[in-house]
Amino acid sequence: MAFRENLQRRFIVVGTLIIVAGLIAASDSLRQETEAIIFWTERMISEAPLLGMLVFVFLAMLSAMVAFFSSALLAPIAVYAWGKAACLALLWCGWFLGGVVSFAIGRYFGRSVVSMIIGEGKLTSWENQVGERTRFVHILLFQAVVPSEIPGYLLGMLRYRFIFYLTALGITEIPYAIATVYLGESFLRGNSTVFILVGIAIIAVAAFLFQIHRRLVKSGE
Repeated sequence: MAFRENLQRRFIVVGTLIIVAGLIAASDSLRQETEAIIFWTERMISEAPLLGMLVFVFLAMLSAMVAFFSSALLAPIAVYAWGKAACLALLWCGWFLGGVVSFAIGRYFGRSVVSMIIGEGKLTSWENQVGERTRFVHILLFQAVVPSEIPGYLLGMLRYRFIFYLTALGITEIPYAIATVYLGESFLRGNSTVFILVGIAIIAVAAFLFQIHRRLVKSGE
């Protein structure tokens, strides 16, 4: 039950953030203020492009490891500075590295450190969903639907096979990275309708995958 409630709360939070961002994109005055920040940041990046890319990758990595920060907020800046393809690649690399580092922390530092990072209550809730011998398709769905900062720490702590985790991580981050890039582009264009539709689609897909994951858990697969 706690597992389901955690995901439901996450969907509500994501949906609320998307609606707020869509309203900002639809408001000329708010969007102009946001664009001023984006343009100022892009000018700083243009003075040190390599450093800017490294900082963006680091922030994307950080967002995959902690709950209080999302690199999606930086997507419009990255799209404006480097274009969609580069933003997609940098975002995916950062998330992938974040997953690798969180897995290593879980594996080599164990439960005591992981519980400090994500909380003992959350850890216990998520821990009941997977195990060391959980099938790959289950891990793939688990990686797709739970908050990005959870799977690496948990699967590392449970000593899940690293190569399988990397495969699941690499696959599941691709659609989220693509959606994040297009959300960033829609925000820059002020296309609030597309922005909100893409956001709703993300929530719908995540909810659908969660239902499949829950059925697998119940069936014991």
